[in-house]
Amino acid sequence: MNSDEHREGLAWLADILRCSTESLVSELIAGDASPRKFYRITTADLQTHILMLSPATENNERFVLVQRLLESKAIPVPGLPRADMRRGYFLLEDLGDITFWQALENTPKAVEVDSLYHGALSVLASLQVIRSADHVLPRYDYTELKRELDVCPDWFFSKVLRLDLDKQAVALFGAFSERLIDAAHAQPQVLVHRDYHSRNLMMSSDKLTPTLIDFQDAIIGPVCYDAASLLKDVYVVWPRGRQLEWLAHYWRLLTETGQLPSDSWAQFIQWFDLIGLQRHVKILGVFSRLWLRDDKPGYMRDIPVVIGYIREACIEWGDDFPELLLFWDWFEKEVMPTASRQNWYAGS
Repeated sequence: MNSDEHREGLAWLADILRCSTESLVSELIAGDASPRKFYRITTADLQTHILMLSPATENNERFVLVQRLLESKAIPVPGLPRADMRRGYFLLEDLGDITFWQALENTPKAVEVDSLYHGALSVLASLQVIRSADHVLPRYDYTELKRELDVCPDWFFSKVLRLDLDKQAVALFGAFSERLIDAAHAQPQVLVHRDYHSRNLMMSSDKLTPTLIDFQDAIIGPVCYDAASLLKDVYVVWPRGRQLEWLAHYWRLLTETGQLPSDSWAQFIQWFDLIGLQRHVKILGVFSRLWLRDDKPGYMRDIPVVIGYIREACIEWGDDFPELLLFWDWFEKEVMPTASRQNWYAGS
């Protein structure tokens, strides 16, 4: 979005608020990995609003559809009083500046950290029982899961590391991908936020329940996907023991509401790890694309964390699924020597 679009967006908002553009103070605030821009708009009487400028490439119709759906089900999302989807202008409720990540940074006590995660998981459990979503959202089908996995060889292996994959490597990655896709489809399919992590949850100072943002890519998919996004967060790393403590809390929420049988805990851990593995392989490619295509190199410093998660899952489940161990053996021998020499890796 350029300065002309910013001015036009301000004029659009001024018309809605029945004031002059000169009376509005506009401040660009932190955005996300997309081309969208967010401005905090302060009026003469010190009321604040968020003006989101979002190009047509950013799934704007789905943003409105999901916002209305979640709001109707009492899921905490920002209010959306007005939207002009043709021009990509959105008037949103101002949720403040405290993300879940920042709340964790300012919460030294373990019991308070537990409360934050329990709150986020409670919202997630409420989100994933919304059955009406089945009729309005697409499914995480074979084509979409495979497309996401293929972002890794297309961008990370080939474009960032300049590796030339031979037929054997291509076949190995294909078998690895098929295993992860089968595992994803074996899970119960529910409403999935798709990017449920510490930077996409906003916190207010007076409650522990987070408000969801960046939900326009919501889909019907594996029940453990969002839990893996949150507990195996790229930006906040916890020991596996802590991850499993919070995962058990989430699992109990689902069993108590009849979403899962009471003897499904062992299976649930496997689902959690395997869909987390699919997500992190995808992230290798997505972060590479953000750097090379979108000129956002900062994401590359998190690649070592992503690789750590991949290694852990492949080793944890390699005896049960040989495709995972074969993939990690190849990755460690053929990918890591080149990756570990990169400036973004060494400086992590």
